[in-house]
Amino acid sequence: MNAALSAILAALFVAAAAAQPSETEAVDDAIACLSVEGDGERLACLEKAAKTLQVTRIVREEEAAAAEENEKANFGLAGDSGPEQVAEAPEEFGEENVDEIRRDKDGKRIKSIKAKIVEVRLNPRNVATISLENGQVWRQLNSDDKILRFGNKERLLTAKVKRSILGNYMLTVEELHQTIRVRRVK
Repeated sequence: MNAALSAILAALFVAAAAAQPSETEAVDDAIACLSVEGDGERLACLEKAAKTLQVTRIVREEEAAAAEENEKANFGLAGDSGPEQVAEAPEEFGEENVDEIRRDKDGKRIKSIKAKIVEVRLNPRNVATISLENGQVWRQLNSDDKILRFGNKERLLTAKVKRSILGNYMLTVEELHQTIRVRRVK
């Protein structure tokens, strides 16, 4: 999905979310319908509340899908949903300190990506820059003294990039069973 389309969809989701009550408010409205006296009026109230709840849930699911797509596209870039997250709403402020919320978000965070390698460049010091089919470019850290040995250059290779324990990234050329420490540059 290109950036312009993503921006338009994000704007539509934000507008739809702003126009809709929260899911909690929609549930409260449905509960309030139970106290309506007439059967016909109560049914109409419940149907309206159910439709509102349905739209609210769809908007929430679309926002989650858009956020996941954005996280995949930005995997490895500076500011990539690390521990110092920015609160997007007042009710999210400080939630990175709540263990249950942090574990839930960590569980949903992308741990690794896999993509075909389209180009490998080695500089005179044998530091690798690897371009992937998804458009990402990863450069070997200068402090990593490993040298990738490619042998047959015509071979299709796959890279797996994963987040390491200390917050760095490790790129493994799967067919060669070689791993280097990298940072994303594009």
